[in-house]
Amino acid sequence: MIFEINLIQDTLVVLHYFSLFIVFYLAYQIGKKIPEDNILSISTGFTLYLIVFGLYVNITGLPALYSEKQEFLMQLVYPFLIIYLGGMIVYIFLSEFEQIQYSLQDDKSKIFSYRLTIIASIGYIIFISLAFFGYYDPIFSFFIVLIPFIIATNAIMKKFKGLVIVKRKKPNRWFYAGLSISGFSNALTGFYFMFGESIMIIRYVAVIVGSLLMVYGWRLLPPLSELDWMMKMNQLLIIDNNSSSLLFKYNFTQISEQNEKDIDSDLASSAMSGIDSLLSEILASEGHIKEIEHSGKIVLFLHGTYSDCVLIADAHSDEFKYRLEMFHLNFENKFKTELATFSGEITPFRETESLIREYFSQ
Repeated sequence: MIFEINLIQDTLVVLHYFSLFIVFYLAYQIGKKIPEDNILSISTGFTLYLIVFGLYVNITGLPALYSEKQEFLMQLVYPFLIIYLGGMIVYIFLSEFEQIQYSLQDDKSKIFSYRLTIIASIGYIIFISLAFFGYYDPIFSFFIVLIPFIIATNAIMKKFKGLVIVKRKKPNRWFYAGLSISGFSNALTGFYFMFGESIMIIRYVAVIVGSLLMVYGWRLLPPLSELDWMMKMNQLLIIDNNSSSLLFKYNFTQISEQNEKDIDSDLASSAMSGIDSLLSEILASEGHIKEIEHSGKIVLFLHGTYSDCVLIADAHSDEFKYRLEMFHLNFENKFKTELATFSGEITPFRETESLIREYFSQ
């Protein structure tokens, strides 16, 4: 029996510190994305959330590990709960802040745009105020913060619902599954005195699994800057890869009449084809050039069986790269006969605009 008790205790110790390692390591992985976004970004908020979650997991698990200091350690639970809830509020604020940065300019000055932060902060203040008078109601206060936390996260997920790259990966189901499991792990802590160490083992497994699922779902999300993918595209050229003739040109942005006159489409398509051939020879590559970056512009090349697509954009975007691939496949499939027997007649390709609108619209 003594051996069994020690075995359970040792298992608890291993799971306790292993779960902390997992949570803090995941926080580090998410934190590495912060320089790509902004210090005031949702990535910062989620990183902070994982850190305070790890701290809370640690302090609520210690009383089960060190029974001789249980009374002292239990006194630390509420201060760390305050820190945990505070981290959730920072997450809510940063999620609303970053969403506002990608909304209309008129909305940026409205303080009511931070309504979830305000609601969560009120609940947070009530929780702390009652604690000063010796009244603790962690469940009520926790849900006052948790509900805005879920709503703020859901708002982020909805922002991406129009992106094809997100629809394919479905990150929300992974994130919410992880959030539910990690939330369940917090609830299990309260059953320690009823069921003993065995409930804590289940708790640590839930912490590890929940954290992994949350972070996996989160990493499937692109940065919010992807929401501007349509604004990044300038022009699309479709070129016959044998004759270098321009089959179709589409402008995603309005350009001045003078600029329109300055652009010779056939010359541009020949130049693009020449650049691809020249660079391929210089680099001694059997493939084709896929991307060129120059003077703040990105030029993407997509090579097919009969034609090449050239997309000129202001910045990178995984969203329009994926849409370009899907568009090009369907373009060559739709005009397969015309492309295979192309002799210089571009009239049949006038229908390309409807295909562009289908693949490059929200």
